[in-house]
Amino acid sequence: MNYFAQQAKNLRRTYLLIFFFIVLMMLLGFLVDVMFSSFPAGTLILALIASIQVLIGTQAGSSLVLRSVGAKPINEKELEERQLKNIVEEISIACGIKNVPKVYIMEDENINAFAAGFKQEDSVICVTRGLLNNLNREETEGVIAHEVSHIINKDTLLMTTVSAILGTMVLVQLFAWRSLRFVGWLGPRGSKRKEKDSGAYIILALLVIAVVSTLFSLIGRITVFAVSRTREYLADAKAIELTRNPRGLSGALRKIAKLQKIRGKTKGATIATAHLFISDPLRRNVNNKEGFFADLFSTHPPIHKRIAVLENIPPETVFKELYS
Repeated sequence: MNYFAQQAKNLRRTYLLIFFFIVLMMLLGFLVDVMFSSFPAGTLILALIASIQVLIGTQAGSSLVLRSVGAKPINEKELEERQLKNIVEEISIACGIKNVPKVYIMEDENINAFAAGFKQEDSVICVTRGLLNNLNREETEGVIAHEVSHIINKDTLLMTTVSAILGTMVLVQLFAWRSLRFVGWLGPRGSKRKEKDSGAYIILALLVIAVVSTLFSLIGRITVFAVSRTREYLADAKAIELTRNPRGLSGALRKIAKLQKIRGKTKGATIATAHLFISDPLRRNVNNKEGFFADLFSTHPPIHKRIAVLENIPPETVFKELYS
């Protein structure tokens, strides 16, 4: 597998995504300008909002994600956390990363982990307390190698940017729908025809913005889900290349699947950040299913299929072991 080609592809995807996001926001602004004869005020304002959001996402995306899940830096006085840092350093050195990712802990009893960061030198790796409590060193190495692979492949660049952009579109969507409901509840004010026409234009503009932002969010999420599923297989493959030990990662995935049966959702995880984790933190059944709709809306490939690929055994065998 050509990982340099994968890096270049993710870089192109990121820049294209940023470009289309800014263009879409400018089109929404232009729509407002056309309806209210305010050109170029609306276009410039929404272009500015889009640019600011892109800057925030690229410069502080990992910090925002860490804050949203309540992650804290490791305490090197604790043996388990110091060992975790050592593993991250070992895997990073093995794959030639100059700047070792900073390591964080989430206080959650599920087994999970994610990597984030727009630039390789600013990347971070975060694991749950449940990972430290339930995985042995071999399994932890497999998970960390998987997350480091995302950094190498520049998956974190793409997915951190996606989280920031989709977050903005969701805010635009919510603002438009709620404003529409509020304006609709008030109804047209004034007795003059001109005032009523103005109210109708406002409702129409909000409706168009709400529909367009909703469609963009839906298409964006489906695209993210598709890319996310593919990148999980790629990161699994790269992790095995780094550790030379498929049993470590497959053993970790087995424990993740078994613990998911008795644990709740991962604290702090949302639909905007779920694709960053090694397994779905929201425990949605769609991620364990196959078919057209599962392929559209799942953020991760089924765990039993990932284990089957790693161990070169039939997926049905793993499925019966995990879920029978």
